[in-house]
Amino acid sequence: MKKTSMTVLACGLALLAVFSCGGNSGKGNNGKDSITFDSIKVDSTLSLGDEEGAPSCHVSLCLTYAKGKNAGFINDSIIRSGILSPDYFSITQQKLTPEEAADSFVARYISEYRRDYGEMYKADKGHGASYNCEYIVKTRVIDDNEKYYNYLADIYNYGGGAHGISVVVARNIDAATGKIVSLKDMFVPGYEQELNALIVKALCEKYEVADLKALRDKTIFMGIDVYAPDNFIIGNDGITFIYSSDEIACHAEGEIRATIKNKDLERLLRK
Repeated sequence: MKKTSMTVLACGLALLAVFSCGGNSGKGNNGKDSITFDSIKVDSTLSLGDEEGAPSCHVSLCLTYAKGKNAGFINDSIIRSGILSPDYFSITQQKLTPEEAADSFVARYISEYRRDYGEMYKADKGHGASYNCEYIVKTRVIDDNEKYYNYLADIYNYGGGAHGISVVVARNIDAATGKIVSLKDMFVPGYEQELNALIVKALCEKYEVADLKALRDKTIFMGIDVYAPDNFIIGNDGITFIYSSDEIACHAEGEIRATIKNKDLERLLRK
């Protein structure tokens, strides 16, 4: 095959591989015996040229999905949950299998990279490294809660610059409905102020300081209001809120987690 300046490398776009990627598989329990989990992997690399030092885009998805009765509801919730960015699927009602969604996402991501960076690289070949891109998503399911599946995605994103960004995105799936659970689903109306106070208390204990002012002296919530993120894990004993690196503190603090016990949340949780 004759090579062109827009060459698809070994794991090319036209040959997207879909196979088991060894992700966690969960066995249903506590009334969830009809659902198990498996995973697929889609991996693709596109180079913007044949010459040495030409930039490339590498995309790798390890997508965990549900199998069994009513698995379609769970998989549809996962696909539209925002774990993949850009969130192409939230703007369409088209039903896609996990395989179709993974292939579609990777193909579109690679296509947009070619479109957005191809012309820029042609005009600036002296800075090829600036146009390198990598997007890696590895997902897993924690299945030890009676009511929820905890769906976790470890995401690495690099778009040029000194370093990439690593984040953990958590979603909680109601086993009965297959829907993603939001804060408003969990808590009674007007929960925000008291929940914020519990988060501050948890972080004060974590960092061994007295109050919010002392947290802000450590750059945590410095210059911003306290809030509960949509990124959280519902456990058997409590809820863990996850703040990504740079979200509420300086980069050096990294990811910050605040865990609040159920006994402290009792007044706020919907019955």
